Amino acid sequence: MIRVIIERKISDGCVDQYLELIHRARKKANTVNGFIAGELLQEKNNPQHAIIISSWENNDAWVAWAASEERLNALEGMRSLLGDDEKVTILENSNILL
Repeated sequence: MIRVIIERKISDGCVDQYLELIHRARKKANTVNGFIAGELLQEKNNPQHAIIISSWENNDAWVAWAASEERLNALEGMRSLLGDDEKVTILENSNILL
């Protein structure tokens, strides 16, 4: 299993539009093979700072979703709402603590 962290900076006044778009994207991700779970977090004192943490069965499942037309279309719809490009971090279990 891997976890993907996506960090986004939402432009002022665009949080509600962003939340609507991310809700639609999450519905689509729920139907993707290999998607396990996801959550959206926002910084307590700065709701423009959004972090998505998703869990995937493996990296191949994430790569397929990341390159999919559905995700690319959703991301294109969000671009005008974001202050910067998203930052994506992929994490896997290091097995050190097992």
